[in-house]
Amino acid sequence: MGAWYTCNLYQCNNPRGCYTMGQWLLAPPPGVSRYTPAQAAGMLVRTFTLEPITIGMAPESKVHSDDPIGTAAYRRTWVGIPVWLWVDGTSESTWGPLSRTATYGGVTVTATANVRSLTWSSGDGQTINCGVGTPFNAAAMANQLAVDSPTCGFRYQRTSGSGSFTVSASTTWVVEWTGGGESGTIAMPSTTTTAQVRVGELQSVNTANYGG
Repeated sequence: MGAWYTCNLYQCNNPRGCYTMGQWLLAPPPGVSRYTPAQAAGMLVRTFTLEPITIGMAPESKVHSDDPIGTAAYRRTWVGIPVWLWVDGTSESTWGPLSRTATYGGVTVTATANVRSLTWSSGDGQTINCGVGTPFNAAAMANQLAVDSPTCGFRYQRTSGSGSFTVSASTTWVVEWTGGGESGTIAMPSTTTTAQVRVGELQSVNTANYGG
């Protein structure tokens, strides 16, 4: 199978043999390597920059009313209270599709990367798989009973000995490619980001009402 080749006069070792307007050759010229479609796809995928998501979570990161002056913002929740999780804004590099087309070694390929799955770990042993999730609307939920997220979330069942848990969000990527009359998939390394959340325990006190 042939391909079109061109060369730059200023970079050519033999300017007289250059074909700046392009030339169809059945075999690559000397010094030019020809890749298989899979190799070309691999070269293209190496140019992809895949990034972890930005974590959206309720509780939000803030300074609380009972914190001492100068306290840095942090997330705080309580045992048994729903935690909502979501992807805070998506882009081609954090969620996909990220699609590119290029030619390597005479083979033109198109590759598209997408997130295949998103796995959340609560830090206390719970693991859930979700999509982009549902953002928490603080205004709409004000003065209402706490409810679980309709799509992605959990509740802590205990506190941490260190006072906080590490929540992690790991995205698994897959790339689908076509070119040179072939197609295939390439599994990509997962991307992970984390956030800290302090988990406390609400205490209740029973008091006797003797009347009188």
